[in-house]
Amino acid sequence: MKITRTGLLRITAGLGILLIAYSLFRHFSGIHLDEQIEKYVMDGIVFAALGIFVYNRKLAKDEKTAREAKEHKEGNTE
Repeated sequence: MKITRTGLLRITAGLGILLIAYSLFRHFSGIHLDEQIEKYVMDGIVFAALGIFVYNRKLAKDEKTAREAKEHKEGNTE
């Protein structure tokens, strides 16, 4: 299964929604996990989102390079 840029965008949005939802839940319910565990989980989610963003940019660059190569090849055959 190939991961598309749209899929990566949805995963990144889902991670953002997860952060916001958990923060709102924690604020309004008063339920807290251990502070150290919360820090590691939040940092993990942020770094995962950054990693996905970087991978998404790599895919965009690869797609652009392939498109330009295809256009260049078609231009030479005419």
